[in-house]
Formats: sequence, structure tokens, C-alpha cells
Amino acid sequence: MMVFFVQRALGSFYEHCSYLRRMQSKLPENLKAYRKEKGWTQQALADRLGLTRPTLGAYEEGRSEPKLSVLIDMASCFGTSVDALVRGSEEAQTEERARGEGLRILTVSVDAASDRERVVVVPVKAAAGYAHGYGDPSWVSQLPTFGLPLKELAPDATYRMFQIEGDSMLPIPSGSYILCQYVEDWMSVGGHRPHVIVTQNDGVVFKRIENDLPGGSRLVLHSDNPAFAPYAIAGDDVVEVWRAAAYLSFELPSALDGQPASAASVRSALDTLRGEIHALKNNEASS
Repeated sequence: MMVFFVQRALGSFYEHCSYLRRMQSKLPENLKAYRKEKGWTQQALADRLGLTRPTLGAYEEGRSEPKLSVLIDMASCFGTSVDALVRGSEEAQTEERARGEGLRILTVSVDAASDRERVVVVPVKAAAGYAHGYGDPSWVSQLPTFGLPLKELAPDATYRMFQIEGDSMLPIPSGSYILCQYVEDWMSVGGHRPHVIVTQNDGVVFKRIENDLPGGSRLVLHSDNPAFAPYAIAGDDVVEVWRAAAYLSFELPSALDGQPASAASVRSALDTLRGEIHALKNNEASS
């Protein structure tokens, strides 16, 4: 079976026209602002770009979308980047990255025969380097992959499996594999649902998310184990977000583990109480 790896640009107008439409409200106002800053009339700028004045007017009013080649000429004319022209200032771009709206590259594995995506597995040993190699097809191609044709999984979604270590998310044991679905819209995460979060500083972590991107440009991460305190990470430190869908563990539960969580503690408490009552009866009998 032949498998190849491809990259998908998410949020990039170079590959998706929908991106330019999504940013359309900023391009007209930025174009007009740059032109006025230079002190040019519409006709003067149109002449520099080789356009007609009505065409340029349509761009500034948002009634038409320029081609990529025209955008490049515009950016060169103003001495700025295409991103700054379309997105806005560097501060605005920083805010977008913090809210998860910036350009992201996703490397996926595809079965050449069926043209279906395969699930890439990220073992614990590879997790340390994932935050740096996630966008490199040659690095991702070294990871194991498998097909998972289950009806519970959306056929048009991208899935990845991360192995976790540690006991911060008990009762899911250390060494388990978390099957996750890729999340493109970071504003949709939260509600204390479990996710795998890939960060530049902390690498791969498995936590429940409290979404504070709108107000504080951060995510607050919670563990299921109360011994671990919640902590916050900056939105612009996040590289990828994956929503947990299922987990695979090779640690089978014992007979006691199969009982309700409170059964063992109740049984222990009853045994202790019986012992104390028995001791009291013996003391009364001997007095």
C-alpha cells in the first residue's frame, strides 16, 4: 500500500478564495487607508497599478475582489506585505493568531489507492518533537499510520492519535492513546471538553479546555485529577488543537475497578466501622 503526505493550508487566501471573502471587510478599508496615507487619488493609484479607476473603486468598496497578482502589486506599491494589506496591522495579526485565526499548515497522510486520509499516530517518544515537526511532511511521514473505517468517525474530518503519559487525566491511564479530531476553529473549543493541545512551549498536553480566547486571548487547561491545578496558556503559544473522540488503553481494569467508583471506599469504611464497633463491645464486656 502506498501512502503519501500532503499539506493543507488553513486560512490562506493563496489556496482558498473563501479566505479573501472572509477578510473582505478589511481589504477595502486598508486599501483606502494606504492610498490616503500616500496622498494619492484613486486615479493616481490606478495608474500605478495598471488598473482603471472604476476597477480600483470597486476594490475599495468591496464590490470586487482583486486577483493575487494585483494584491502583490498593491503591497509592493505601498511598501508592505500582502498579509498586512489584507489582514491589517501587525497588532491585528497578533490578535488573530492569539484567537486561532492565523495561517496554519496541517500535514495529513493519504492512502494513494483509496484517496482516503489515514490516522497518524504520535507516540510518547515522538511527542517531544511534534511541536516542531508537525508541519514538515518528511518528519510526519516517519510516524506510524493506520486506517479506521468506523461509522462513528466523520469521513471528511482529519483524525490523529496521541499517546499520553502521566496521571493528570485519570481514570484514563498513562500510556493510553487518545483518538482526536482536528479543530480548525479554536473559538469552538471549551465547555471543559477534553482536547489534545499542541503548544510551542509545553509540547503535547491532554486536558479539558476552558475557552478564554475572546476576553483574555488564552486557554485555561484543567486536569481530571484534582491533584493538578488548572493553568492558562496564551493563544499565540498554541500550534494545534484536537478534540478527543475516544481512547485506546492496553491496561485492562481489574475486578474491583469494574465496580462503581464509590463501592470500594464504602466497603472499606464499613469494614473499619465493624472493627470499631467490635472493639467497643469488647471494652464494654471487660469493664
